[in-house]
Amino acid sequence: MSDLVKIIVSPAIADTDLSDLLADWLNLDVANGDACADTLKTYQSQIQTWLTWCSENSVYPGQATTEDVKNWRKDLIDTGAKPSTISLKLTTVRRFYQSAVDRRLIENNPATNVRAPKDRRAKKEQIKHLSAGEAELLFRAVPSGGGVKALRDRAMVGLMALEGLRRVEIVRACVSDIEGNAQEMRLLIHGKGKERYVYPREDTAAALTDYLITRGSVVEDEQGDPLFVQIRKGGHIEGRISRQGVNSVIDHYLLKAGLKRQGLSCHALRHTCGALLYQATRDIRAVQETLGHSNISTSAGYAHIIERGQARYTRQIPVGLRKEREGEL
Repeated sequence: MSDLVKIIVSPAIADTDLSDLLADWLNLDVANGDACADTLKTYQSQIQTWLTWCSENSVYPGQATTEDVKNWRKDLIDTGAKPSTISLKLTTVRRFYQSAVDRRLIENNPATNVRAPKDRRAKKEQIKHLSAGEAELLFRAVPSGGGVKALRDRAMVGLMALEGLRRVEIVRACVSDIEGNAQEMRLLIHGKGKERYVYPREDTAAALTDYLITRGSVVEDEQGDPLFVQIRKGGHIEGRISRQGVNSVIDHYLLKAGLKRQGLSCHALRHTCGALLYQATRDIRAVQETLGHSNISTSAGYAHIIERGQARYTRQIPVGLRKEREGEL
C-alpha cells in the first residue's frame, strides 16, 4: 500500500510521514469509514485507472494539473467510455485529491471543476424489467423437482423477482440472517451501505425452506454460513455462490424462457419486483420500503415505467389538427 502512495504524492510530500495516505482515505473517508469490501475494491480500481494513465503520459500524479485531468477525460471519451463511467472515475479521483487537500498534503484539487460529459442520446427506458406474463414464464422455466440445484434456483429467483433482492445481497446472505419459519419469516438483507429486513411472501419463504432442508448444513466462510452456494454436477457443493455464479443462473433461465435480450440480466429481476409491486399497489412508499431505497424519487421511477405507455401528454393542448370538411376554407 505504501508503494502506491509514494507514486501518488509528489517527491516532497513523499518525504513526510504519509505512507498511510491511501489507506486512510479508503478506510476512513470512503462511505464515512464504513465501506464494504466491494466498494473499496471499486475505488481502488478507479484510482489505478488514473495512475496508469499518468504513467503512460509522463504525468506525476502528485503534481497533476486540471489540464491533465481534462486530457484524461478526453482520452476516456475517445475510447468510447460512457458518461456514467467517466463520471464515476472523475468522482473517485476528485474525492481522493480532496482528501489530500483536507490533510494539507497538496494545495489544490486538480479534479475539482472537471465534470463528465452529458449524455446527449435520446433517453430510452432505463429500467429493464419483466412484465407479469414474462415473470410467469421465467418461474415456469425453473424446474419444480426436488433436486437441490432446482430448489436453490427457485428460491433465488423468488427472492430477486418477488422480494427485490440485488445480486450482491444474494451473495452476501447467510442462513443466520433468517428469522422465523415459512409462515412468519423475516430475512436480514446486507444491502448497499445499509441493512434492512424483508418479509418474504409464503411461496418464496416455502421455496427457501425447502431448499435449506434438502441442502443441509455447509461449511462457514469468513462471512458466516452462506445461504446460496455453488452446486456442481452431482450436487457437489463448493461454498458461497459468486456474483458470476448468480449471473449464470439467472441468464440460464432467461434464455430457457426465451426472455433474454439486450440489457436484461439478473438486476432486471429486482426491477421486475419494483414495477409489478407498483402496478399492484400504486403505492410508491411500498416500493421504497420493499426495495430499501433511501430516496423515494428512486422508487418513483417504477411508477413512470408503468404509466409511460398510456401517457399522451400532448392531448392536453387545446388545439388540434383536423381534416378540413368539404366546403370549408
